[in-house]
Amino acid sequence: MICAKWMSALGVLLAGTVSVSVTAQVTAPAVLQRGYDPNVSGATLAETTLNTANVGPASFGHLFKLSLDANAYAQPLYVPNVAIPGLGTHNVLYVATMNDSIYAFDADAGGGPLWTVNLASFLSTVPVVWANFNFPPVSNAGNLGILSTPVIDPSTHIMYVVACTLENGTMAYRLHAIDITDGSEPYGPGVLIAGNRAGATFDARYLTQRSSLVLAKNQVIIAFGGMQSETGQPYTGWVMSYDELTLQQSGSFNTVTANTGGGVWQSGRPPAVDGTGDVYVFVGNAEGSAGYDGSSSFSESVVKLDPAQGLALVDWFTPSKWSYLDSHDLDLSGSGPLLIPGTTLIAGGGKGGVLYLLDTTNLGKFVANDTQVVQEQSITSRIAGGPVFWNRAPANGGALMYDWGFNDVLKEYPFSGVFAGSPSSVGTTTMAYPGPVLALSANADQHGSGLLWATTQEPTSKAGILHAYDAENIASELWNSLMVPGRDGYGTLANYVPPLITNGKVYVASFYPGAIDAFGLLPYTVQPASLAFGTWQTNTSSSPLLVTVTNIGGVALSIGSITFSGANAASFSQTNTCGSPVGVGATCTISVVFKSSASGSSTATLNVNGAGGTGTQMVALNGSAAAPSFTVAPAALAFGSIATNTTSKPQPVLLTNASSAALPITGIVLAGTNRALFSQTNTCGSSVPGGSTCTISVVFAPTSGGSKTATLDVNAGGGAGTQTVALSGTGGTSSYTVSPTSLAFGSITKNTVSAAQSVTVMNGGSAALPITSIALEGTNRSQFKQTNTCGGSVPGGSSCTISVKFAPTSAGSKTATLNVTAAGSTQKATLGGTGI
Repeated sequence: MICAKWMSALGVLLAGTVSVSVTAQVTAPAVLQRGYDPNVSGATLAETTLNTANVGPASFGHLFKLSLDANAYAQPLYVPNVAIPGLGTHNVLYVATMNDSIYAFDADAGGGPLWTVNLASFLSTVPVVWANFNFPPVSNAGNLGILSTPVIDPSTHIMYVVACTLENGTMAYRLHAIDITDGSEPYGPGVLIAGNRAGATFDARYLTQRSSLVLAKNQVIIAFGGMQSETGQPYTGWVMSYDELTLQQSGSFNTVTANTGGGVWQSGRPPAVDGTGDVYVFVGNAEGSAGYDGSSSFSESVVKLDPAQGLALVDWFTPSKWSYLDSHDLDLSGSGPLLIPGTTLIAGGGKGGVLYLLDTTNLGKFVANDTQVVQEQSITSRIAGGPVFWNRAPANGGALMYDWGFNDVLKEYPFSGVFAGSPSSVGTTTMAYPGPVLALSANADQHGSGLLWATTQEPTSKAGILHAYDAENIASELWNSLMVPGRDGYGTLANYVPPLITNGKVYVASFYPGAIDAFGLLPYTVQPASLAFGTWQTNTSSSPLLVTVTNIGGVALSIGSITFSGANAASFSQTNTCGSPVGVGATCTISVVFKSSASGSSTATLNVNGAGGTGTQMVALNGSAAAPSFTVAPAALAFGSIATNTTSKPQPVLLTNASSAALPITGIVLAGTNRALFSQTNTCGSSVPGGSTCTISVVFAPTSGGSKTATLDVNAGGGAGTQTVALSGTGGTSSYTVSPTSLAFGSITKNTVSAAQSVTVMNGGSAALPITSIALEGTNRSQFKQTNTCGGSVPGGSSCTISVKFAPTSAGSKTATLNVTAAGSTQKATLGGTGI
């Protein structure tokens, strides 16, 4: 039973957790250790959801973030259908942190932890401050707590984890056995790790427990390497075994004795375990004058140990150039072993970049020129995260091995008993320190199901990048987290932590602050991806633009919230129809409006946050606001002298919107004592687009003589103000004559037309003479015809001509009158003739 103190601490931690009402379904096998299986293949072959057809920027992305109390160097683990006391059954994601904390999260919905415990607080102590023990003591920030990936025994629901704590002022490592249902320690408090063997003493102060844990022959296998510097520190590498049930040490193996070095760190990869339960580790370089000796020191070696015999050394392989590797810090333990499924072969390499393929039934120990090696080839400058393996049947293309080395590109090697001499496909991106880490997901060996996942680092920001490649052709990158950075960007790269792929989701660790980000198929789309509002007047609301949310999943979609983020978030607002769950295949809309009180551009992000771990979709927003500014020209209109009761020709005023935003027109009015004598029409409407013009036409129509003035006032909104045009004109009298005042056509044969006779209209005034009408009047008016050159007006001092003809249709005397009406008066000329 768990003691009262621990139960009290657990109760406090559980009290703050969030209950998630999601019923778990068994849809994927458990992931109980780093690397997925005892072979450490790095591949899950039970992924039936994700494939090359549906992993892309339009359909795959960030779903939710799980916040942690510190960085996680441990790969998350996954167990389906775990009964959590008081919280129901869940598919659970387990995460260990450098603050000595363990979290259990709902793997499907995210949210707060189902439970969390802190192993340091159980012991009334704290995690180690890494910098205080590192050599030199400045390289690592934060705590040194749980550095390696734990391992879970599914038969007992026990997770085994090694935590580093500060005890009595110094470092201590303890092995803990945690019940995965509630975080308790049913076997009692963690046991202190210690050891003495072959003249070496385990000293926690100089060691890190980076290599992940595995289970073999009912033992927990734990390996240790040196602190960061590995120079001038009195340490040796260790492999230890502890009984699963009693937590008592059952075996130990120190990799070197009289020397310093021989660490087992393997970039965090665990030891490999073969079908008989024997374990394999890669040993790093030794310091000093001696390294490998074949009896008690095994630097730069692959060692095979038997957990049932206290980790007795069964066999080993040491490359013939071990001394060179030692002296150049090219430790073989820079990566870890991979057992090839279905064979007796083991593969791997380290900082030297050489891939060794060995037969586990006879590793061969040390042989000059490595003649016992099945295959040895240089594949990269440095094997870092290490290889992963897709075990495909020959009928489906054959097995493939993948590696992405330090300062190199991703490479894919076919395997058929040995590896191909050159890669069958390569990537295009090169990454330096700390090097990419790989994982593979597939539905067995089906075509189109294989995805190779990698985490890399953006060199400037140090941001982590998650990549997805077509595992059958790694030159084809299907997706990465920077393709839609606002939605999928996730934080700083977590060194040597592979992504976990299970049940249609990908879980990735990130640093500073520590978190786990979940990626998966997006159950809904948001279109368009961006809204551009253009330029609007300050303090003026834009026209609304629409965003459409479409449920492409298999169940109703609930939108948890719709928010704005970014420096100018307050410049945007929204209304929506997404308040109710959106049915399968249905849509809802979000109407977004831009309004800014400040001039200049504004950007923000619209965040559509799905409920229940369905992710966040983002829409980029941009708009611009401009203070209003406009001009009118000319500043004055002079109409000159216009005859009273007549209307001048129109004169134009050009209004120019000098700003880039639309200019609201609130009024165009005439003002002043004589405003009624002027009038206007315009093409301006209610607003003028940015950079555009409109025209105001003004006319003067005096009703009396004398000088007349007024103003044209153009009023614009948004603070643009009023621009004024001065108007002036003179009402003038009109003096005109019509001569002669009579025309005699004499005798004209009927049904013929006489010669034309002219009447002159002379404008004796200075103002234009408006011609109202020129008409024939009288009983015989139809016997006369007229044409004229007068038009609508006669300029001041000018004349026009009226041409009159007589065309009698019967005999006898005929008379009529020619009436000229202008400037409010009519002058006449009499017309006479005889038809014969």
